[in-house]
Amino acid sequence: MTLGYRELRHDPRYTKPLPGDRQFMEECLDLNRPELAEVKALLSGGETEAARDAYLNYIGSGAVKRYYFGPEEVPELMRHTRARYSGDEEALLSVVEADRIAAGSLPLFKGRRAEFAGSGYDWNRWLFDSSQYQLHLTRFSYVKHLSRAYCLTGDEKYARCFNDMMDHFLTDNPAPLEDTFRVQHCTWEPLTVGVRMFHLPEGFITFFRSPAFANEVKMKLIKSFHQHAQYVRLYHATHGNHACMQLRGLLQIALLLPELKEAADWLEYGLREFPYYIRQNVYEDGVQFEASPNYHLVVMRDLFELLPLFRSVGMTPPAVYGEILEKMYAVLMHLLTPDTQLPRIGDTDAHSAGELREVMSLGAMLFGRSDFKGLGGPRLPFSLLFRLGPPAVEAYDRLEAKPPEETAACFPIGGYVLSRSSWEAGALYMAMRAGVGHAGHTHADALSLVLYAYGRELVGDVGMGLYEWNKERKYMVSTKAHNTATVDGLDQHVRSLHWNTPPSAACKIWDFRSSGQFDYVYASHYGYTRCDDPVIHSRKVLFVKNRYWLVIDLFDAKERHLYEQRYHLTPGAAVCDWAKGQISAVRQDAGVLLAYPRQEGAKLSMEEGLFFLRGEYAPIPVAKRSLTSTGGAVMETVILPFQGDRPPEVSITRLAASLNGKPLLPHEATGLRIEGPGFRDEVCVYHGNFPVAAYLDHTGNPVAAPLLPAPAEPEGLELEGRAYASGVIIDS
Repeated sequence: MTLGYRELRHDPRYTKPLPGDRQFMEECLDLNRPELAEVKALLSGGETEAARDAYLNYIGSGAVKRYYFGPEEVPELMRHTRARYSGDEEALLSVVEADRIAAGSLPLFKGRRAEFAGSGYDWNRWLFDSSQYQLHLTRFSYVKHLSRAYCLTGDEKYARCFNDMMDHFLTDNPAPLEDTFRVQHCTWEPLTVGVRMFHLPEGFITFFRSPAFANEVKMKLIKSFHQHAQYVRLYHATHGNHACMQLRGLLQIALLLPELKEAADWLEYGLREFPYYIRQNVYEDGVQFEASPNYHLVVMRDLFELLPLFRSVGMTPPAVYGEILEKMYAVLMHLLTPDTQLPRIGDTDAHSAGELREVMSLGAMLFGRSDFKGLGGPRLPFSLLFRLGPPAVEAYDRLEAKPPEETAACFPIGGYVLSRSSWEAGALYMAMRAGVGHAGHTHADALSLVLYAYGRELVGDVGMGLYEWNKERKYMVSTKAHNTATVDGLDQHVRSLHWNTPPSAACKIWDFRSSGQFDYVYASHYGYTRCDDPVIHSRKVLFVKNRYWLVIDLFDAKERHLYEQRYHLTPGAAVCDWAKGQISAVRQDAGVLLAYPRQEGAKLSMEEGLFFLRGEYAPIPVAKRSLTSTGGAVMETVILPFQGDRPPEVSITRLAASLNGKPLLPHEATGLRIEGPGFRDEVCVYHGNFPVAAYLDHTGNPVAAPLLPAPAEPEGLELEGRAYASGVIIDS
């Protein structure tokens, strides 16, 4: 039997209880501060309880700005909330959620809940099929619903619930001695500690003057905040999004309780170190480095929560915070799918549309951006009232909302390519991964696609799975689980342990173009250059507006290899027409047709994949095309979205292409006539104008951009006898 925090948390050899009030005030408060003179005098006279109450009265007075709002501002916040948001959908949902929490039903994540009604809280039990559920239970993100329902209704039951929950948790979960349980997934693992430090202050301030929030419990929470900050200061991560969240928590406690002797050091340390970790996490183009839109949002949140907090307490935030955050917002704006989700690339699951609109609304306020408001809410979201205050409501109303001007964007360092037909809800949309990802939230998904049309995800990412290193998770992160290609059945990226994994394969975006007629991207990844016979996989995607995507996969090699190209359809049925080389799927009056040009030696088949969404797995149909080839090879796919319950008639014919009179082989140029309802396109894409093999030097490391050979548009390229001066040709 393995013993851990759950079994040993009340053993004094491994954990420490909260100190008594006198010990804490004498040892941890800076009693030489003039504003604490009464506290010091009462302690000197032996009046511990009176000294405690004097200290709490000082916090409740609002003499120091320590949060987005102070205890003395809560009555005005309540009045404004009731006047402006009493019928707001988000606000009413908070009341519903708070009622469930008060009844002992606590929300975790992915739709799961922990039920404690009538049995008391068990903070350390195994929940469902992943340790992540217990971690979310003790991170307390859900207590915001109690404070917000309290502001809407004034019902003291929410304050009593917060009081009782904190009292039970703080007694039942003492802090570890030193780093005893630091590496365990448990209530006191450092990330969970850091997250609690920024989730609990809202309830602490909102309920501070409530008669249901007992002084004894307030003081216990203050003492626990002190232990939390000490713990994170010693044991915070030194890499990745964990470090950012933990330092954000440290900064918030330093500002919340400036009377603590160590608070000034925590604040100085956090202000000095936090920008370093933000720069570590975020590439120059604004993309967070873990190749996951979800963790891009996670690191953004640390910045967009701190900026208004600094302003609220009268601090001028470092300029770098705003500069990086605005870049990250621009990335997020283009990542947003037509149904206001994030493409489920890497470790990304479904978000609520309201949450993402809230984020864009906050960006609109922070930067005065009309395009951000165009993707946000029509009025200030209810939750932002607790970050920006009542004056923000009218300021938000005055800000004009506009759709973004650009419909395509390329972030060449972080490796996202985004393209859409418009900013309307039914737009055709593509997200492509073509960058290096760091750490365990990265999947082996280079050059993978996510495609939407008519309000639906039609070619999707299979999702993240649960964070357990089991067969499902191993499948979710593999190359065959993504809309890209494998070579000889191998993954692009060789992972080590679940989280401590090396960076994914080198990638290079060679070309990106956007015009009124088409969007085009050309990228390569080098994960298979580790093979004895190195293979370079390149992908070109041509979005012919607003009709279809032409996907061209190129493989540079010398010897014989098996290439397998997969497209994962969303849950439901798929129809295969083997004679035509076409596969279609309809999802509630929106469908997708995969049409493959005839190719000698290529085999089309279907296999079953696994799809994960909001905590649940489901089978999905996967279209697989296989080709065994020696030397250079190419595989093309036309992906055509449609409306209705039947796919349109589409035909694809190969066309002859030549360069200066010399016929080009299929892997040198793709020439196709694509015909469908109401259109006939002749397309030619030349494949020889970028030196993809020159990207890695003899040591296997990327060559600096200035040292790469310059690309050139082909001269004398002909399609069906007609001459062109461009490597991308569309005649409609």
